[in-house]
Amino acid sequence: MTITPASPKVDRPGPASRSAGGRPRRRRGWDLGGVPAVVVVTLVFVLPVAILCLRSVTEPTFGLENFTRLLGHSGYVDNIVRTILISAASTFVALLLGYPIAYQMVHGGAWLRTFLTVAIMAPYLTSILLRSFSWLVILGRQGPVNKLIEQFGLEPIAMVFTPIAVVVSLAHYLLPLMILPLAATMRSVDNSRMRAATSLGAGPAQAFIRIYLPLTKPGIQAGSVLCFVYGIGAFVIPALLGGSKGSMLGPLIHSAIKESGDYGLASAAALVLGVLVLVIVLGFQRLTGMSTTELAGRSGPAATRVARARRGGGRILRLAGRAVGGLDRLGVTRGRRLPKVVAAVLGALVLAPQFIVVPISFASTQALVFPPIGYSTQWYSEFFTESWLDPLTVSVRIAVFVTVIAGLLGTLAAMGVVRGTVRRWGALTSTLMMLPLLFPTVVAAAGFYVEFERIGLVDTELGIVLAHVTLALPFVFSVVSAGLRSLDPAYERAASSLGANRAVQLRRIVLPLIAPSVVTAALFAFLTSFDESTVAIFLSGVHVKTLPKRIFEALSLETNPTVAVISVFVMACAAVIWLGYALFRRLTRTSRSNA
Repeated sequence: MTITPASPKVDRPGPASRSAGGRPRRRRGWDLGGVPAVVVVTLVFVLPVAILCLRSVTEPTFGLENFTRLLGHSGYVDNIVRTILISAASTFVALLLGYPIAYQMVHGGAWLRTFLTVAIMAPYLTSILLRSFSWLVILGRQGPVNKLIEQFGLEPIAMVFTPIAVVVSLAHYLLPLMILPLAATMRSVDNSRMRAATSLGAGPAQAFIRIYLPLTKPGIQAGSVLCFVYGIGAFVIPALLGGSKGSMLGPLIHSAIKESGDYGLASAAALVLGVLVLVIVLGFQRLTGMSTTELAGRSGPAATRVARARRGGGRILRLAGRAVGGLDRLGVTRGRRLPKVVAAVLGALVLAPQFIVVPISFASTQALVFPPIGYSTQWYSEFFTESWLDPLTVSVRIAVFVTVIAGLLGTLAAMGVVRGTVRRWGALTSTLMMLPLLFPTVVAAAGFYVEFERIGLVDTELGIVLAHVTLALPFVFSVVSAGLRSLDPAYERAASSLGANRAVQLRRIVLPLIAPSVVTAALFAFLTSFDESTVAIFLSGVHVKTLPKRIFEALSLETNPTVAVISVFVMACAAVIWLGYALFRRLTRTSRSNA
């Protein structure tokens, strides 16, 4: 019979030992844990992006010639303006669709919350290339949208290769980034305020507009900034669905590098895109007084205080409150089913593109017609050929290497920051770890290509692995850091007092207790590398071709329903991974409770 000792009652901030003069002496062994990750991010990510910015004023000669070409050409200026407008429109659509979904994810019944969570997270586990293929089918000439329009006796609308297709597809892609901050803020809202408003005679709609909506303003701001920043740097969606009318800066950078070899123009466009993102982020911090991550994770009273302190548009809210007051008097807003039905319908529409490719995968013809004219399994046979299996093998192999390297570096960096004692070093490490999330991926991809080509890493697996490691590190670092912060350091100090060194503490104490966080981080790292498309498209070539690169070629150069087969397999794998992860979490909780 074994007896588990209770957690030692040791003060968390207490020193490890004392010097002869009585001053606390802290051990700094963990501070060095972040050094390898910092070196990798600096050399692989920061340096290429810095060189890319430098080449904007030195290629082909020193000066502002590239910016003069970019900002002096009406076509390029239209592209920049179109990029901003499409990103803003996609953000607005994501807010309109995401707000009712987020509300029911917080306040709805158990079954509705589960369905909406699956509806939002399932597309997130699918590659953006496969989602773009779904929208090519949905918005195509023979797609379900135009089939529905024809039922009303109207002419089909050309939506593919227009800004409409880009806005719709981009909004669908950005929905999780809008909903997650909204839901986090909504959970912190005190419902007693709504009850107080209704007790004073306000109707449901009026209380919602005048009370609840302002209190969720931090979530609206955080979600909008996240969506706008990620939308403005989009590459795959406008490249596949935009054509010339819906082109954005991302495809312009790719075309300048890969097709024209105009590194100067590409560097200038990437720098303009980076400056736009920087201005947005700094403006957001100036407006709210906190970063996007802090705002999304802020709990109850603090979020409410921010909402009250930063409340704006009071006159608009009062006018809107009066307008919806008529709906309250008519009794339209008294029923509780309507919001739930609306959220359920929106969730179903969000989930529909995932499954519309299933019948396409069995189409007997190459045309993207829905429903298919006939059915066949020829595209499943096509998938099991070298032209598709070889890129799949390359992607899996790269993702495994990235998972191991990013998992090791990110875990050590998290230990250095959470368990370290030098605050400035920890702050610098945290900033560098999260830096790849602040830059549009297309800017990083351009920097990787320009620098890696010079040292011979383009069209190599090593080059893609290095680039993907920097993109996966933020996810590993943040997930493992969260797990470490929830772990009582008294266990480690107790082991240290019994003679265990750092390696023993890490192997016998820390890693077993944070195993769920490490597994989750590894899963994120694998999916980040396997699904990543922008960097893979830039760095892949003739000798090394990843699955996203092959899919991009199939969508941009040919009409190939084999992509639908890949979508079916990815959905099946995602379902298996989701169930396996849920089972692992349950078994972990059971073993902990039994211990």
